[in-house]
Amino acid sequence: MRKLHKALLPVALSAVGIIVPVALAQVASSAPAATTAAASNVTTSGATLNGSLNPNGQQTSYAFQWGPTDGYGHQTSLTSAGAGTTASSVSAGLTGLQSGTVYHFRIIAMNASGASVGADQTFTTGGTPPAPSTPPVAATGSATNVGQSGATVNGTVDPGGQAAEYYFEYGPTANYGLETAATSGGSGAAPEPVSADIGGLSSSSTYHYRVVAVSPGGTALGADQTFTTTTPPTVTTGLASKTGKTSAVVNGTVNPQHQTTSYYFQYGTSTAYGLQDSSAGAGSGTGNVAVHANLTGLTTNTTYHYRLVAQSAGGISYGSDQTFTVGQPQSQVSFIGKMGFVSPGRIIGVEAACLGGAESCTGHVTISHDGVVIGQRDFDIAANSGGFQNIELSGQGEQMMLGYNGVFHLLPVTVSVTTPTGQKISQTIHLARWIWH
Repeated sequence: MRKLHKALLPVALSAVGIIVPVALAQVASSAPAATTAAASNVTTSGATLNGSLNPNGQQTSYAFQWGPTDGYGHQTSLTSAGAGTTASSVSAGLTGLQSGTVYHFRIIAMNASGASVGADQTFTTGGTPPAPSTPPVAATGSATNVGQSGATVNGTVDPGGQAAEYYFEYGPTANYGLETAATSGGSGAAPEPVSADIGGLSSSSTYHYRVVAVSPGGTALGADQTFTTTTPPTVTTGLASKTGKTSAVVNGTVNPQHQTTSYYFQYGTSTAYGLQDSSAGAGSGTGNVAVHANLTGLTTNTTYHYRLVAQSAGGISYGSDQTFTVGQPQSQVSFIGKMGFVSPGRIIGVEAACLGGAESCTGHVTISHDGVVIGQRDFDIAANSGGFQNIELSGQGEQMMLGYNGVFHLLPVTVSVTTPTGQKISQTIHLARWIWH
């Protein structure tokens, strides 16, 4: 028996314009419509499998799954069906079949919106059925080396004393759609371990797989198994702070995604970097962890590139490139004065400035009374400039001001500022209200 299938990994499919099944749910459109039709040209050793397919306007690929049972186990090569909007006939030829044997088959089609399978059909080759012989036995094992974009799938194959070959089917559902390359399983009479490496997968995604063994005695299908690719840590490269003549502090955040994670900063005078600080731990939580590193021995008046790198069993992640220049002073934000004025529209006006450097000042400011936040906003102040920051007073803050009977009815509040560069400010001012009523 000859199988018409090839090893088709998602990476290879993308290169030739065929839609990769792992991305099926990413486009909000229509999955293809596939219908299995009766087989034709049936002989003692071959047949033509037929069907119809409507791509529904998206690039679509199709294949026929076939085998001695409705578990199939074989698949013709994935073929492009274009991106039309009407149904058209498709077919694939099989050769090397056993005489006098019933075969099951169906069409499977896939595009970026989903996969469709046609109904099961059968045909029987002509001639005399072959003499019974011992079929192989296949058992699917657990996946190993599961990573961010690949895994090793395992199983056992007992050839039953006849020359056998095996391969693994895999895909985002139990309809599979992808296969590894066929490999010799020998001709022994005892179970032997088999495996295959698969790649080009999407992170944080579940995949189905099973082992298939084929010999003159028949086709054996292992049970369906699944594995889920890992989730790499999430990283964000922050702004540098405390830049001196020969040093700087670089910052960022790491989300370990529930796996023990380490991080480090790469840096250098170009995006090739070339240097890195010592690795440190970010824990194994599921929230963002603020991290930093103190870089020393730098060359004054030089611009450096840097990025944050984090790695775990889930994979490795790289933050975006950022730059800083040593020898240049860093901008500092300050909130000026001891008073803030509240307009009849309940807008607090407090004056702020960004001075001392060539970079703008960004961050977040909150205004609170007795620990209760009554106003907050993000800010972005141009370098060496200043002005009023308008912050909306909350309803609770309004009641506090109306009910406050302290000196001159000036409500004391705490202004707290944080910036991505690590600057923190906290000071007390008093809010004065214009006549509201």
